[in-house]
Amino acid sequence: AFQGKEKFHKTVRFAQFYFIDAFILLCCGAEFHLLSFHLDTTKDDLKRYKQRSVCKLVQKFPMASTMEITSLSAVNDFYSYIVLTAGSNRALEVFDLNAGCSTAVIPEVHTRSVHQICQNKGSSFSTQQHEAYNLFMTTAAGDGIKLWDLRTLR
Repeated sequence: AFQGKEKFHKTVRFAQFYFIDAFILLCCGAEFHLLSFHLDTTKDDLKRYKQRSVCKLVQKFPMASTMEITSLSAVNDFYSYIVLTAGSNRALEVFDLNAGCSTAVIPEVHTRSVHQICQNKGSSFSTQQHEAYNLFMTTAAGDGIKLWDLRTLR
């Protein structure tokens, strides 16, 4: 995989659009990358082979004390600065991209590495209380599902 002229140092394991399709998030080893992008959709038969779409690194966010990010979750359906990551060290880390840093680490979230994080994104079919958007779930193989609250990290 290439990012402009720079190669990624490890396999890209996960990628998604973020902040209502304004950015791309992707996991590479023990860090995730925030990328900005511009897709050039103009058509010019004389210059059709020239690449004018660009993708640029905005910032890298390393996860503390882990070898590999095993799961990442970020809401794209509405403006949210929160990105959740889980690592091979069984910890969960909360990042605030508005502040540009990690805000909390929860060690030993499960007995095994978290393989999925699911944030409450709401539904177009029902309304919820504002506090419900602070909830997220984690799951690990053989360890069930845990429901968490971002306000208390419990």
